Amino acid sequence: MLPATASITLHSALLGLLARRPLTGYEILKRFTRSVVFFWNAKRSQIYAELKRMERLGFVTSRVTVQQGRPNKRLYAITPAGKAALRLWLDRPTPAGPIKDEMLLRTFFSHVLPPPRAVAYLERHGEEHRRVLEEFEGIKAALLARYGSPETTEDRALFFGSLVLEQGIRFERMYAEWCRWAAAETARWRGRPGRASEAPSAADFIMTS
Repeated sequence: MLPATASITLHSALLGLLARRPLTGYEILKRFTRSVVFFWNAKRSQIYAELKRMERLGFVTSRVTVQQGRPNKRLYAITPAGKAALRLWLDRPTPAGPIKDEMLLRTFFSHVLPPPRAVAYLERHGEEHRRVLEEFEGIKAALLARYGSPETTEDRALFFGSLVLEQGIRFERMYAEWCRWAAAETARWRGRPGRASEAPSAADFIMTS
């Protein structure tokens, strides 16, 4: 049975990483920061605390490997109970969570700023999304060069990982384009004399309709 706690998603993410093969805590952290962190963030301390908790629940086991001349390492492996818990989580419908986007929240209330500052904010945020987009496209190119097209791979983890990567690429491209469009619209709008005083704001319309 899955634990009824707020850490259930992190818990399941770690089980997913261990579903392929046993990993040390360092390897889990490394894989997490190179893949999962792009869509589910967690601190190092949270990951190690969750691994200990999962072991108490019987979802993973660990053993210490003695190394000569180097610190000993602890190897974690998923158990049959852990695999069952992971499958149970995957089979459950994903709840529709609340949307929290601080950038959109700031844009919504940008009527209190001078328009040039709103334009600068949108342009700066767009640059950030373009930077992430370039990073994702670089990862995609590297995977393609090393493993070939995900459409023809027999590696199921690679295939589904490529689907998530593609979602990230499309999202960042969309967001960067929206920021460019919104900045251009704001720059054009601020040149219309009396516009703010002649009509109710969009925020007023949305909040009172």
